[in-house]
Amino acid sequence: MGRPSAGARTWHDDATGKWFIRDRVDGKDVKFSLGFGKSDPDSERRREAELAKYIAQKHAGEKQRIKHQDASDVYVAEVIARYIEARIMKWELHDYENPPARVNEFKARLQVLLDFFGQMTVTELDRDAVADFVNFLDERTYQRKLAMAQASYEKAKKRRSWKPEEDTGPKVVEKGFNPKAAIRYLDDLNSAIEVAVKTKLLKYGTVVPTPKDYKPRTAVFTRRQVADLIRAARRKRGHAFIDKKPVKDAPIWMHLARFLLIAIYTGSRKDKVWRTSFQNEKDCPWVEFKGSGSTKIAIYHRIGDKEVEHAKKLAPTIPVPGRLAAHLERWKRMGLKYPCQGLEGRAGNPRTAMENLFAEVLGDDHDAVIHTLRHTAATWLVSRAELPMAAIASYLGMSVETLVRRYAKVRMIDHIRVGRSFTQSRAGSEHHSDPDTAEFHSGRFVPPALPKDLTDTDRNKSVRNVPERAGNQNNVMNSVDDTDDAAA
Repeated sequence: MGRPSAGARTWHDDATGKWFIRDRVDGKDVKFSLGFGKSDPDSERRREAELAKYIAQKHAGEKQRIKHQDASDVYVAEVIARYIEARIMKWELHDYENPPARVNEFKARLQVLLDFFGQMTVTELDRDAVADFVNFLDERTYQRKLAMAQASYEKAKKRRSWKPEEDTGPKVVEKGFNPKAAIRYLDDLNSAIEVAVKTKLLKYGTVVPTPKDYKPRTAVFTRRQVADLIRAARRKRGHAFIDKKPVKDAPIWMHLARFLLIAIYTGSRKDKVWRTSFQNEKDCPWVEFKGSGSTKIAIYHRIGDKEVEHAKKLAPTIPVPGRLAAHLERWKRMGLKYPCQGLEGRAGNPRTAMENLFAEVLGDDHDAVIHTLRHTAATWLVSRAELPMAAIASYLGMSVETLVRRYAKVRMIDHIRVGRSFTQSRAGSEHHSDPDTAEFHSGRFVPPALPKDLTDTDRNKSVRNVPERAGNQNNVMNSVDDTDDAAA
């Protein structure tokens, strides 16, 4: 029996210095050059995009070159192939300011869409197809968890502490139903259909039905909980490898304590925090120290010089708060290259370790995730009435509209002030008094000063010294009279 095909892949020919795509189609080897090599500064992105496009075109064939096709004649593979070209390869020619933020995740989602929907036509994308896709994703997740449980079981059997008589087998995995897991994939599919219409591959488009989106997370840490998390991270001890040597009782979560401090003081997103460096490496966030002595400050550049800032994930440069700046300076003196580096000397995504920390400190029934730290920082800042909302939004790297929509309810003092304007008879009236006088602070109603000569545009035809209820029939809302004002 022959060796199974490795599938479509990129391959670098050292002799020519060019990248090639290699595949096996209908029992025949296929190989063609991409026309560029490793010397191209954008080599990695280009070769991955070309491979994704080739795979999509392999599903779709050459039919995608025909324009203004009916939706019943166009396969999803054709739509995705066009989307890859427009969104990844030639995004500058379309309505995109930047390439995808996480291109590898983006391409992985498109590959999943190809695997399931590739040979369907656009008109077949109905609720039944979506329901089948949800089951498809659930089965993938279930199989992945089964494999992880088996791997964990095999690893545990190799430990010295393993006792065969206590063998209970791999961890039991239950198959769940999570329709919301399909939302991100289907959003990409809808975007691909929209691009197909704009580029005239499709005569008209259709909207793929999607499950209801996730509700915004509402969990917020208290100051006590943040302190408990930092304390637990500092005190955690366990086995680790340092300089390729096993070490007992090592501070395995110390990097999480540093992560927590940076995240809560700056409100930055997860990937900005853990990738932060003490040096300007161009492709990651970094901390810059300026001045000396009492005038020394730290500047947090949340995006590297070579990184792309996306409109929905703003990353403004900010001055570091004094307490955090002192911590950062101390960590740098300790010889750390990255504030959030682990014992092995490099920084890595702390997602799994942070989940374990949350479970250990908050219990198994908590609803906190790493993004809760950013949500907490925003909530704490908005609750301070003396801080302008625009300044908070700029500090956190979000729009004022998002900040107001998500967090304005936290600032109760503003609501109290609005309500007080009614209590003190200020709403609906105009104050012409000096705002520093007792009359102003008493909230007494001050009649508005009317102009001596009314213009033709004065629709209400108000007349001085004539009661408004009797003489102003055009006014829909009657003003309160003197007795009502006195009662107020």
